[in-house]
Amino acid sequence: MKYYLSLQALGDNLISLSLLQQLNFKVNILGTKHTKNIVKLLDLEDQFNVQVVFDDIPAFYDIRKRGFLQAIKHLYTLIRYIQKNQISEIIFEKKDLRSTFILFFTNIKGHFPNNINKKIYKNRKDLIENIYQQPINLNSYILKIENPKKIVINPLTRVELRNINKSHLNFIINELRKYNYEIYLIDIEKRYQEFENKVQYYLTNTTLEDVKQLIKGCDLYVGGDSFLIHLAYYLQRNYFMIFYRDNDDFLPPNITDNFYIKAHGSGNFNDELKLKLKNIGLIK
Repeated sequence: MKYYLSLQALGDNLISLSLLQQLNFKVNILGTKHTKNIVKLLDLEDQFNVQVVFDDIPAFYDIRKRGFLQAIKHLYTLIRYIQKNQISEIIFEKKDLRSTFILFFTNIKGHFPNNINKKIYKNRKDLIENIYQQPINLNSYILKIENPKKIVINPLTRVELRNINKSHLNFIINELRKYNYEIYLIDIEKRYQEFENKVQYYLTNTTLEDVKQLIKGCDLYVGGDSFLIHLAYYLQRNYFMIFYRDNDDFLPPNITDNFYIKAHGSGNFNDELKLKLKNIGLIK
């Protein structure tokens, strides 16, 4: 019996699950509590059999922060789980030292992506099609702003360095306020409290389900967190991404140049952003 290994970050989980759900049978997943939560968020409980191996992302995917010893411990936990449950085949999203160790100590059959295409959506699509022998489609809807009224902004990400810069956020909000947009600012860590009185809705207690409904009902989602960008893409909503390091490989396949900005590579963030917002019809 094949098991798909989905132990990485929230965005990775969402991408894989959104493609796997197109298969015409129930897929077995080895995952985390996050995996199970995302399955529930996407209303796909009937599509997957998720076995939770870890509460959080295992340390062997975050060695720098959590240390080598914890990584070895979690790797051992996974190996023992595979042996105890007599799992015979695993589909890996990466071919690396971690997967090599797992194969060596378990003698299972491993399946891997070919890594020819670095774009994550295309890479996962090819992997799933090759292993399960069924066609997978990528969303190709067009990002298009028409009569916008409601805009949702989430400046926070999982990594502090990727959070939207406060001066950048201030410029964005000031530009949008000129057009009387209904702005929802999500700030669950209360790091952007100085903007509370500059938006119609300042939200500090939102669940993932709340955010999903906000994105479904908005005309544009703006953020730096890749997970919610992938969620907006899954829901086929308009999104605008602001990021502070090169991670083009993770961009959704339908994105166009005017719907994202690389803040770290911009000579003049305000001017470049203003031009893009004009190009998509959000401001004049």
